[in-house]
Amino acid sequence: MRFIEIWSRSLCLAAAVFVLAGVASASTPTRVQPAHQVGLRVFTGDDGLPQSGVNAVVQARDGYLWIGTFGGLARFDGLSFKVFRSNSSQEPPRVQEQPQAGPASDRILTLHEDDRRWLWIGTQDAGLSVYRQGGFHHLPVCGGICQVNDILQAPDRTVWVATGIGLLSLDPVHQRETWIDYASAGHSHLARDGRGRLYAGGDDGLFVLAAGQLRRIALPDGVGRVRVLETDGGGLLVGTQHALYRYDPDPNPDTNRPDPTQGQWRALGVANPAAAVKDADGRWWVATDTGRLVQQSGAGGWRDIPELFGKGVSSLARDGEGNLWMGSGSKGLLRVRKSLFGLISAPRAGMNMAGRAVIADGDGGLWFGSSCAGLRHWRRDGDMLPQPILQKSYDECVTTLSLDREGALWVGTAQGRLIRVVNGKPQRAGAWEAGVPINVWQYGDGRLLVASGRSTFVVAIDAQGRIAGQHRIEALQGMSINNVVAAARGGHWFVGDRGVFRLIDEQVVERWTPREGLSSRFARALYEDRAAATLWVGSYGGGLNRIHDGQVRRYDSQNGLFDDTVSCILPDGQGRLWLGGNRGVTLLPTPRADTAQIESVGYTASDGLIPAEINGGHSGACHRDTRGRLWFSLVEGFAVIDPADLPVVQPVPLRPHIEEVAVAGRSQKIVGSSLTLQPFARSLEIHYSAINLSRPWETRYRFRLLGFDHDWVDAGQNRSIVYTSVPWGEHLFEVQARSQGGRWSADSASLKILNPQPWYLRPWILILATALGLLALVGGTQFGASQEPTWARKNPD
Repeated sequence: MRFIEIWSRSLCLAAAVFVLAGVASASTPTRVQPAHQVGLRVFTGDDGLPQSGVNAVVQARDGYLWIGTFGGLARFDGLSFKVFRSNSSQEPPRVQEQPQAGPASDRILTLHEDDRRWLWIGTQDAGLSVYRQGGFHHLPVCGGICQVNDILQAPDRTVWVATGIGLLSLDPVHQRETWIDYASAGHSHLARDGRGRLYAGGDDGLFVLAAGQLRRIALPDGVGRVRVLETDGGGLLVGTQHALYRYDPDPNPDTNRPDPTQGQWRALGVANPAAAVKDADGRWWVATDTGRLVQQSGAGGWRDIPELFGKGVSSLARDGEGNLWMGSGSKGLLRVRKSLFGLISAPRAGMNMAGRAVIADGDGGLWFGSSCAGLRHWRRDGDMLPQPILQKSYDECVTTLSLDREGALWVGTAQGRLIRVVNGKPQRAGAWEAGVPINVWQYGDGRLLVASGRSTFVVAIDAQGRIAGQHRIEALQGMSINNVVAAARGGHWFVGDRGVFRLIDEQVVERWTPREGLSSRFARALYEDRAAATLWVGSYGGGLNRIHDGQVRRYDSQNGLFDDTVSCILPDGQGRLWLGGNRGVTLLPTPRADTAQIESVGYTASDGLIPAEINGGHSGACHRDTRGRLWFSLVEGFAVIDPADLPVVQPVPLRPHIEEVAVAGRSQKIVGSSLTLQPFARSLEIHYSAINLSRPWETRYRFRLLGFDHDWVDAGQNRSIVYTSVPWGEHLFEVQARSQGGRWSADSASLKILNPQPWYLRPWILILATALGLLALVGGTQFGASQEPTWARKNPD
């Protein structure tokens, strides 16, 4: 413990020296605005990805994400990967009759799903495969050995295939192929414009298909190589090896028969493009050969995404939930989400140390206090100013902030000191137990509340801001106070490690502890909804408590709460509650509903909350400013979100699927949506999932077997169920899913299960057998009576 204390003091001293040096060298304030970092999640082989080189990503209509790598094909439901591998010993396909277990090769280059829900798979060395009705079929196009670079379905349902030896069209129904410019230099990319015309691009340049022939389109920079080709409205997004352009094949809308080879080019200002995709807001994201990834800005320019630099992105895709998926050459699969939280943590703002407290300055700005990195004043004009407290290292470790009616800022430090700051000038107001952090709150006119260790003091302040006197609140002695909130029915709520107490005139008039039903004695946060006459109490590890009409209802991760730690509670202007905890920020969309299950939505690093943990344990860790924005102190810096940006929270509608069925541990084939069991089958195991690519950890399931289960069975996050035995007859298994804050899926995934009863166990057979047995018994008795001995009949005595 002594070593930890010395190390902690050394860290604070080093941080303070850094801060003071920065203050001394800063001649002008720093202009700071909250920065939005994309929410990034990386999937590698540790997560089940077959190989780190990801070449293609596509979302199928059933919701699954398909990933093509150099190590096989994978299907992803948001939580787990299912890998399909080829049979490397098989010969090149000729006529494909029986479905296979995997594609023709493990080296997958491109993927495309057509309107029949067939998944087309282009390989590097084995031609083309298609996945349909649960099986893979290998097509003998180009001898089954060519390289397939891109696949696209035309409006007439013809499938176009760009290969390394030319362009071909394929009639999937009649399995007829037609080659265009066979044995040319090959093509790498396909796209259609607004009129449905087909374009092909590659090492030999850009072409348009007209009257069954490929016609060349001259590139603007004189370079013949096309690296990017995507549909962009009525035109095309074209990337050469040097620059990115927009090509409009019909610049004159009045022309009846425009020539698509004479369109108009416009440079977009991005060099060395390698891949591109349009996000849910209609903005392009472009990866470059130099390791950059840029996003189109609202003004028509581009902004760098520094957190994605050097990831080696080579393919881009978008799913139906608004996520972007990026395949890299060696770093796996990347999921990128739109950032909801702004961060103040840039080194130039001096906010890389742990955030502790945030409070309004009364003039449209904010005060930020951090652990051992001092105090910062963010003025309403956007300038960030360092505010010295006292020129001593330990006094720069802020734990709490409070603003009085005169605009003076009161600062509590980790070393037990109380500092008063007026017009940028700090003065030491008092000190309590050395080395013990203090919390401070306003407490009526001219008084403060100061909590130090397990004692809470009422402190009188004179007109000059000096301590005029103090006394301990005896009713709270032995309790460590985390928060103080004015109570609707008079007095104040005191929140701490013995629960929650309401005091009037320093006397306890109401208490909520585990004895009264509170989920934990370690209370951290309190919010009183006066309109609903409801008290909300957050705890460390015990979740959230709703107190109404003297009754306590507990919520934790077992009944819908995202995080069991609640360090602060903030209301927004829409009747919702926002909670800060160890896992991130939790939103309660409908907190006034008194239900056994609570609806909550969790926000983490995937939503731009980086790092996700809220630094609670002291007062003022969270704050709602005059503009309605919500601020959270993080373990590194501060985060802000404007609830107005999320007027309606729409949980992802989930689509459940039955993945696999096993009997006695052996996998069973499902024909359509039916399963027929063998007689006396035991241990029926059903695996299911729901596609949730954004928040898979929030997925909950329920199931029922009609004729066996009386009602829906809540499975929580479990993704399988085992029935040790199934009654005779026909049954229907159903499973539904929902995400936190959402409803159960409207459509169930269902499986018809037939467990045929053996003929000799059918009721009429049993009845007949019983009747025959009785007849045999009666007949045997009568026969026995008729065989009575002669001597017995002759001698009745």
